[in-house]
Amino acid sequence: MNIAVIGACGDVGRQIAQQIVAERLLDRDERLVLVGNAHGASARSAYGLAADLTDAYAEIRPKIEVVLDPADIEANLIIAAAGATPKPALGSVPQNRDGLAEANAKVFHRYAQAIAENGHGHEIVVCIANPVELGVGIFAKHLGRDRVVGMGAFLDSLRFRQEIAASLGIRRQRVHAFVAGEHGSLAVPLWSGVHVYGYGESELHEELNRIRNGIRIEDLWDTVAQAQAELGALIMDGKVQEAYAVVEKYPPDVRVVTRPFVTHYSGAKTVIGTARATMEFIRTITQGADVLVSGQVALEGEAYGIHGIIGAPFVVGNRGVDRVFELPIDAAERKLLCESARLCGKKIGRFL
Repeated sequence: MNIAVIGACGDVGRQIAQQIVAERLLDRDERLVLVGNAHGASARSAYGLAADLTDAYAEIRPKIEVVLDPADIEANLIIAAAGATPKPALGSVPQNRDGLAEANAKVFHRYAQAIAENGHGHEIVVCIANPVELGVGIFAKHLGRDRVVGMGAFLDSLRFRQEIAASLGIRRQRVHAFVAGEHGSLAVPLWSGVHVYGYGESELHEELNRIRNGIRIEDLWDTVAQAQAELGALIMDGKVQEAYAVVEKYPPDVRVVTRPFVTHYSGAKTVIGTARATMEFIRTITQGADVLVSGQVALEGEAYGIHGIIGAPFVVGNRGVDRVFELPIDAAERKLLCESARLCGKKIGRFL
């Protein structure tokens, strides 16, 4: 297995590259390819990163290579982390991911086309850069939808499990839950499929109703929008601690979106959490086992009648997307998920 990280010198790409080496995801005879931009700062810093990794992990490192031309990327698994990100500047109005589409579409197309023309035809691409649905759509257009997945709903699902666990006072590992829909404020937490080890059906139903604090799935997006407006005002005033205190007042499904919102615009960004989730995802792929996950994938009507790129449950293995699952969800969740897909499609359609 050889792994390439496109955007290896960016905040998230660097974390992923370091963790791949530190956690021995690759053997010493396998390759980690650090992909930089020949016309940007990474044309120099990629070589520095390779030297730094070699210095830090000399005894355990795989072969580390630097590539600056997209046509030269050779790997089995490709992490697409290159692209602009929202600027987390205190005192300014927070940006959203939608504004990144025009700039990042060009980046996605350039790498996707190069891999399609010069690759071996079996690469799996994991998209991290935002808008993640746009990245999945563009890479899938060039490579085929079975070979391209996005991290958004996978990361949101981990956060959802953690927020439920925190509200119940238990470990995240006891919680089974998925988030679908667009990554971000149009995410759709699938409450109807939540299971928690050690809870009976009636007890769990009662506890979930308690921690949801009366917010219905139909009201979720409005609640998130109101929360983000309040949090944005606090962030502009530099009141980050106060913003986190406001986040804690909301139920788990709202916190899934609002907590990373504050973290990103605090100046710390969500680098470590994103990198750790990506590591968990690619470890699933490299181990060869087929696992049911939720992530961004190009749908052609297999789930909920949706045609487009959206977060949904699917089985992933070492050949990419094995099959999409239409998990049983309630009517309100299904309606919201279809609306999330429609709105997402309107935003990214002209860039595909």
